[in-house]
Amino acid sequence: MKFKFFSKKYFFAGLVFVIVLANSFIFLPKYGSFNGASDVEYRILAENMLNGDGFSIGGEKTMLREPAYPFFLFLNYKIFGVNDNLIRAEQFVLLFLILYLVYILTLKIFNVFTARVSVLMIAGLPIFSIYAVDLISEIFSAFLILLFLFLFIKSFEKEKSFAFAGLSGLIFGILVLTKSAFILLPIFLAPIYFLAPNLVWGSGRNAAALKKSLVFLLVFVAVVSPWMLRNYANFGRVAVADRGGMLFYLHTIKSEFSGSQLKDYAVSAVLGEYFVKLKNPSFDIVVGEGIDLMNKKREGLINNGHTNAQADDIMASDAKKLFFEHPIKNAFIGFLEVVKVNAPMSPKYSIMFSFPDNIEGSSFERFARGAAIIIIRLIWLLILGLAAFGAYKAVKSKNMLAIPLIVFILYLNAVIFFLQGVPRFVFPIYPLYFIFTAFGARYIIKNLFMLKYNQYGKN
Repeated sequence: MKFKFFSKKYFFAGLVFVIVLANSFIFLPKYGSFNGASDVEYRILAENMLNGDGFSIGGEKTMLREPAYPFFLFLNYKIFGVNDNLIRAEQFVLLFLILYLVYILTLKIFNVFTARVSVLMIAGLPIFSIYAVDLISEIFSAFLILLFLFLFIKSFEKEKSFAFAGLSGLIFGILVLTKSAFILLPIFLAPIYFLAPNLVWGSGRNAAALKKSLVFLLVFVAVVSPWMLRNYANFGRVAVADRGGMLFYLHTIKSEFSGSQLKDYAVSAVLGEYFVKLKNPSFDIVVGEGIDLMNKKREGLINNGHTNAQADDIMASDAKKLFFEHPIKNAFIGFLEVVKVNAPMSPKYSIMFSFPDNIEGSSFERFARGAAIIIIRLIWLLILGLAAFGAYKAVKSKNMLAIPLIVFILYLNAVIFFLQGVPRFVFPIYPLYFIFTAFGARYIIKNLFMLKYNQYGKN
C-alpha cells in the first residue's frame, strides 16, 4: 500500500510543504527572529493589554499602531500565556493557508497552471517563511487580503449571496485595523459590484449590486468605527493610527534637498546604497532618506508638549505645504518611492541596502557586488514586468474576477507614491503579484508554443 503523501493526488501539496520546510531550515537560523519580536511595539501593546493597562505605551493611551495584530498577540497571551513560539507556529499555519487561498483563488480566476506556479513562487521565496517567525503583522495581513478577496469574489457568484458580501466587509474591516493604509480602498472596491450584473449574473441586476455594495460598506464601517471613535474621544482624531503624517513628511522633506542630495537619493532608490557609496563613502542612508530630519521634527514637537497625534497632524500639515511648494520634485520623489518599495528583498532586507560598508577591495570584488545587486534587481523587474503584463491581459480579456486584485495593487502603490516606502509595505500583496506573474508567463509560453506549432505545421 502506497503512502498517500507520495500519491499523485497529494504530490503537489507535498512538494510545496517540502519547499517551505527547506526554506525554513536554510534561512531561519540566520534571518528569523527567534529571540523576540521584530517590532517591539506590537509586543509591548499586547503585554500592556494583558496586564490591564489597555492599548498603551509608557503608561499612556496610544494610537501609534493599528490594533488588530496587537490584539491577536494579546488573545494568544491571554489563552496560552506569553509564548512567542506558539504564535510563530500559528503564523506558519497562516502561511500554509495563504498558499491554499492563492491556489483556490487563482483557480477560480484563471487556471490550474497559473494556480500551481503562483503557489510554487510564494513557497520558494524565503521572505514568507522568515516573516512567519517575525512578530510583525505582514503574514497576518497577507492572509486577510487573500481571505477577503476569496469572499468578495464569492459574493459575485449568485445574485443573492449577501452573506459573502457581509463577510468580506468584516474581513476587510479587520484588515484596515491591521494596515490602516487600506482605509480608502472600499471606495474603489464597492463599485465593482456594478460590473458583476453584465459579466456574471446577466442583465438587469443593479438592485442586487447596490444592496451588496451597501452590505459590504456597512459591515466594514461597523467594524472600524468603534476604534476610530475611541481615537476621536482620546486624541481628537477620526483615524485608525497616527503615522500617516510622519510618513508624508518623510516623503516631502526630500523636496528641499540640494541637487546633489536628491541625486544620491535617486541612485540609492533605483540601484542601491552601495552605488552611491562607491563615489561618496560618507553617504548615510538615514540622512539620505531624511529620516534624521523627520525624527528631529517629531522629537521637537513632542518636547514642546504636543502629543503623538498632534505631532502627526502638524507634520501632515507641513508636508502638505511642502508638497505643493515643490510639486515636480515631489512627483519625482513619489516615483522613486514606488521604485524603492518594489525593490527585491535579499532575502529579508531590501537589496538597496546590500553591502553598505563593503566598498573596499579589488576592482573585481566591487564589480561582483554591483553585478549581484543589478542581477537580482533585473530578475525582480522581470517578475514585476510579467505581473503587469498578466494584469493587462486579464483586463483585455474582460476577466472581471481579476479586477479586485488589480485594484489592490494599484491602490497600495498609489498610496506609497505620497509616503515613504520600503518593500515590507507591499509584502502583503506579493501573492497578488505572483498570481499575475504566473498568468503573464503562461500567456507568453502558450503563444510561443503556438507559434512554433504553426511554423512546424507550415513546414
